Amino acid sequence: MVKSKVYRELAMLALIVAVVFAFSEGIKVAAGTSTPISVVDGRSMEPTFYDGDIVLVVGVKPSELKVGDVIVYRASNGLIIHRIIGVAVEGGRLFFTTKGDNNPVPDPMPVPEDRVVGRVVGVILPRAGGLLDALIPYKYAIIGVLLALLVAVALWPSKKGRNDGEGGEGQAGPEG
Repeated sequence: MVKSKVYRELAMLALIVAVVFAFSEGIKVAAGTSTPISVVDGRSMEPTFYDGDIVLVVGVKPSELKVGDVIVYRASNGLIIHRIIGVAVEGGRLFFTTKGDNNPVPDPMPVPEDRVVGRVVGVILPRAGGLLDALIPYKYAIIGVLLALLVAVALWPSKKGRNDGEGGEGQAGPEG
C-alpha cells in the first residue's frame, strides 16, 4: 500500500545517499589524496589548463615529484595548480619552486613538501568548474532540496487507481 511505497522510496533514497558517499570517499582513497578533484582558477596555467577546467589529482610522495610535474598545493589563499620548475632540499625537507605556465616569473615562495596536495593527472571536464564553483557554497541547500523533493515524491498520492501495481490484475506485462 502507500506505507510500503514510502518505505521502498526511503530505502532507495538511503541507498542513493550511501552510493554517493561511498563514491566520494572511494575516489579519495583511490586517488590517494583528500582532494582528488580540483578546479583551475585563473589563466596562469594556459595553454595547459584553462580557467574552470576540472582536473584529477593523485596523491604522491614528495620524493616522487620532479621538475615538469604539475602539482596542487595549499597556499594562504586556497589551492594553487602550478608546474614544478625546481626542487631543493633544506634541513632534510623538500621545497619545490613552482610557476604557472603562463606566468613570466616563478612563484615568490618555494612550496614545502607538506603543502603539496598531489600531482595533476589531467583534465576531467574542460571549463566546467565555473558551474561547480558556483554551486559548492550551496551544496547543503541543494542536497536538502533534493532530499525534500524525493520524500515529497515518495509521499505524493498516485493518480492511478489504488489497486494499480498490486495483485497484478488488469495489467499487461511485457508480453502483452
